[in-house]
Amino acid sequence: MQPPRRTQAERRASTRARILACTAECLLERGYAATTVSAVQERAGLARGTVQHHFPTRAELLIAATTQVVDTRLEKFRREAELLAPGRDRLQSVVDLAWRDLNSPAFFTALDLWVAARTDTELRDQLVIEERRVFTEMRSLYLRVLGEPYASDPRAEVLVEFTIDLLTGLSMTAMLTGTLGEREAVLRRWKRALAVLVGQLPSEELLDGSPLPAVLN
Repeated sequence: MQPPRRTQAERRASTRARILACTAECLLERGYAATTVSAVQERAGLARGTVQHHFPTRAELLIAATTQVVDTRLEKFRREAELLAPGRDRLQSVVDLAWRDLNSPAFFTALDLWVAARTDTELRDQLVIEERRVFTEMRSLYLRVLGEPYASDPRAEVLVEFTIDLLTGLSMTAMLTGTLGEREAVLRRWKRALAVLVGQLPSEELLDGSPLPAVLN
């Protein structure tokens, strides 16, 4: 038996999803400036008129792709959060989850859009909305992953904020050099600093360069 024919609405949704996926791929591989309607059309294997039927202008295409990039980051984070090993210290786990997100292709694509938005008012207005959404959702997810006793600790939200800011900076420098290098050492030191800040380790162990105790790893 032949599969039932798709409805017009289903075909339209499928084509739109294909265009946005190709736009996100192009942004990652070629950057904002090179992500033109022609480049996306060629990658998607569609007629230019088809792409412009769904997205009449490049701005509309890139704004929609921005939402796609945000959704990709959020979905990937949720999946990885569900796979966390039981019994491991959740504060340390959040650092690892944040680092994977902030050192991922989707985040690097977002960075490229941030730079472009500095001089593109239309893109900036939409990007502000989407980044507010991703940051709000990510903070909520981080705190949810932490669970107790951290969730009711008034310090937790601040420590999550510091973690995001620190790892964002590390990721940006790693993107420029293409290597992690000493940044992995910074990541280890931050994990140790968190353990000291929440009282899991005495303050004199802050500068200890050895791996964290097994109970924390």
